[in-house]
Amino acid sequence: MRPVMSHFWTFWLLLCVTGILGQAHAENGNESEIEPRIVGGTKAKEGQFPHQISLRLRGEHFCGGVIISSTHVITAAHCVKHGDSVVPADLWTVQAGSLLLSSGGVSIPVATVTVHPNYNRRGHDLAVLRLQSPLTFDPNIAAIQLASEDPPHGATVDISGWGQISQNGPFSNSLLFVQVTMLARQTCRRWYYPQLPETMICLLHPRDRGACFGDSGGPATYGGKVVGLASLLIGGGCGRAAPDGYERISQLRTWITEQAGL
Repeated sequence: MRPVMSHFWTFWLLLCVTGILGQAHAENGNESEIEPRIVGGTKAKEGQFPHQISLRLRGEHFCGGVIISSTHVITAAHCVKHGDSVVPADLWTVQAGSLLLSSGGVSIPVATVTVHPNYNRRGHDLAVLRLQSPLTFDPNIAAIQLASEDPPHGATVDISGWGQISQNGPFSNSLLFVQVTMLARQTCRRWYYPQLPETMICLLHPRDRGACFGDSGGPATYGGKVVGLASLLIGGGCGRAAPDGYERISQLRTWITEQAGL
């Protein structure tokens, strides 16, 4: 077992250095496992999403994430796993407090990565990251409360991130957000995704808007609380006139609070 893992990580680190891993992660998923970004978004203002972080692999933006305390953030499990293995914590940092990917804010190394034990690419797409040192809160860096219930059907929900601005397009250097619509779970199952996991909600948007590659793990917020984490694109491709699948914080809240000591 040890020689196999040793060989695996040597190969994986080579992929990281050459930049191949990020490209493969974005392009090789099937239709129900495509990691999301924000298409057709509006630039966020200072202090609008102080809970949003950029999760960085060896210093490069890889996914989004959400501050839930001064020492913990949450993100999508598929962001921090490669095959059956969790990517080592010392390869990750979070950038907080800046609207720009290229500059500003603070960078904090990750101390530990804990993936939900029931994650199987069909739900429970969630990981809790503990930081090596606490964040200092200010108007641009703040924790957000975890929702205990889902938004009602038809509610307007904000999603945000630095992901690609179009299918196969570049990442956005500016934090973008889009307002999407909460779908009742039975409606989403009937019209879009019959296999909708119990831990997922559907957020509907028109064509040329919504999440895309690089937005995975980023927040959906409603009523001042985080209600979801970007997990997958339903219908395939970015900006399709179909919902985005977000992990359902109301169903995962207990596990998160246990892991983060909240």
